Amino acid sequence: MKPLFSSGSLGSAGSLGVLALLGAGVLGTGCADDPAPSATIDTVTPDTLTPADDTLDDLTIKLRYDDSDGDLGGGVADVYDCRADGLMIELAIPPIAADRGLHITGTLELHVTDVGALATGVLPNQCADLGAKPLAANAAVFCVILVDAAGHRGGGDCTRPIDVVVDPAVARTQR
Repeated sequence: MKPLFSSGSLGSAGSLGVLALLGAGVLGTGCADDPAPSATIDTVTPDTLTPADDTLDDLTIKLRYDDSDGDLGGGVADVYDCRADGLMIELAIPPIAADRGLHITGTLELHVTDVGALATGVLPNQCADLGAKPLAANAAVFCVILVDAAGHRGGGDCTRPIDVVVDPAVARTQR
């Protein structure tokens, strides 16, 4: 069985590949009451992951962010695999805004590579707090929480359930 993440600080936790800044915009000057950044997942692809096939075991999460004080760059994206407790990796977010203190919005693309086969366990609190429901066997949900450079944790968001095929013969028929 391939580990959930192929590298990172969690051993069997996971490899969060590339974080790409797709776009950023400055909305205004000044800070809102809540400096914590928000994340809203737009898309997740593919619909099915096949851990036994290295060409079919990577996940892409595209999300929109909103940061009232412009300090998301230098923070991290915490990505939780909701199949079991303790499966989280932090991915550093590169600088985004030239000047902090400005309201920024944009899009981030997260790549979770080499998602492995894993029996579904008890839903982690972080996932339940974000509205994820207990998972069916052979399903996965990933939740993302953004943390800005000042340590403010946003509310986060979760993907829809994604099928995880554990039989490679089934995956070949889906290509």
